[in-house]
Amino acid sequence: MPSREADNWRELRQRGSLGIVLGVVAIPVLMAGACVALPFHFGARWVRGHREHRFRMRMKAQRRLISWQDLLHRMHTRGGTCIEERFSPKGPVRFWWTPEDVYAQSPYEIIDWFTMRKGRRSVAFVQWCRERYTSETSGAAFLVDTFVVPKREIYTLWSECRSEGSAARWVEVAPPEILPHEPGE
Repeated sequence: MPSREADNWRELRQRGSLGIVLGVVAIPVLMAGACVALPFHFGARWVRGHREHRFRMRMKAQRRLISWQDLLHRMHTRGGTCIEERFSPKGPVRFWWTPEDVYAQSPYEIIDWFTMRKGRRSVAFVQWCRERYTSETSGAAFLVDTFVVPKREIYTLWSECRSEGSAARWVEVAPPEILPHEPGE
């Protein structure tokens, strides 16, 4: 019996030694992975920011870019709808303004963003919204420049638009690019 215990003890020590060796070897591998992943992350973020900046400049050239202050003024005096076009939970997010009440104009059901991006039942609304409001070429809504606007200010406007007495509305929409595709599309 003691020899069996001794064998088990030796086997556990060998496994422990192997674990320590593998741990020491894994450290440089993980460091190398981090050295590759971090520049990739920041590079992808820079590319996305550059792409959004170019999009803003194209909207400005078409006279379809307004400042955050202009949006606030228009929402408080004229009403209308702020369209929040969210590409993912982390962004990018584009805000658009139209003097129209999108809820009253829409021939389709408007559902929340999370449901919209997962299912096929919202495709008609998403495409209608893109063509009518947020399309770079045919849309009528104004892109809002929110580059330096704190998130709390955006949330404050969102809260105001949710109140019963507000003439301004808020709608969240998923862009067509992120909707799931049917097999064969």
